[in-house]
Amino acid sequence: MNPLRALFLSLSRMPPAVMLLVIVGLAVVVTMMVTGKMNEGQEQLTKERQAMEAKQNEKSKVVYTVKDIPEGATITADALEEKDCEASKVSPDALQASSSAVGRVAKYGIPAGQIVSQHDMAPIGISTTFDAKIKEGQRAITFAVDNQSGVAGFVAPGSHVDIIGVVGNGRETKANPILSDVEVIAVGTVYQKSSSAGATPASSVTVALAPEDANKLIKGVTAGKLYLTLRSEKDHTPVAVVDVTNMFEKPPVPRSEVAALPPPSALPPPPFGGVPSAHAEPAPPPPPPLHEIELWSGSKKETLSVPKN
Repeated sequence: MNPLRALFLSLSRMPPAVMLLVIVGLAVVVTMMVTGKMNEGQEQLTKERQAMEAKQNEKSKVVYTVKDIPEGATITADALEEKDCEASKVSPDALQASSSAVGRVAKYGIPAGQIVSQHDMAPIGISTTFDAKIKEGQRAITFAVDNQSGVAGFVAPGSHVDIIGVVGNGRETKANPILSDVEVIAVGTVYQKSSSAGATPASSVTVALAPEDANKLIKGVTAGKLYLTLRSEKDHTPVAVVDVTNMFEKPPVPRSEVAALPPPSALPPPPFGGVPSAHAEPAPPPPPPLHEIELWSGSKKETLSVPKN
């Protein structure tokens, strides 16, 4: 028999007063059980909330920079400081001890006040010297610029530029790109990116080029003045280039000795109505002159030609 049905049958046999007391008691028991369950859930929720708040307020030690560290520079202890920070604001790869960064090489420029992370440092064994900036098969070449031709110092290591060659003067001045989308690997003697956003004027720039393009640049340096045009970081569209030697006017063809001769109309006509060939046989000598003898027979005259000899 169903226990619940058995309970109702038992209650039906009890006096009304006793039955009422039993029902009230059961209601109280059920209410207490429900309230207990609700209290347990509330306590669990409160514990979880407290754990989350504790985690958010938990402090974690991180490494900050106290001064700018240029790209490629070796990180020293005086450039770092350890501070407590909210754990929720710390990235998983953030350094927690200065000793983990001292002696390592900065892969990028790290400004002062930034948390130092593993990705800010070059892997151990990777070179960041100037030679490492030159890709295999390329050549580094340096040429002079000034404040105008060097974009007022806003060209920096890592910039991409077009190189414009200028030849001639006055109305004969010509300007054309001789190299397109060239990477600058050094400005003056600085070959690492700087964290500062200002201009850095310099008297020279160094670029990395394929050997044949390096030859074009050398001709451009020798032939005239060079200007740089700075590209956007995302702009690598090539532009049409020319060889700097093609920008000069072609010299006139020198006059030959034949051109210095008088015109054909001033020359005597060739013998026999034509130009003698270089392989023609010599002409025979002219015949000797003849004597003319007159013979008369009555009134009739005849002329006879005989050789003089």
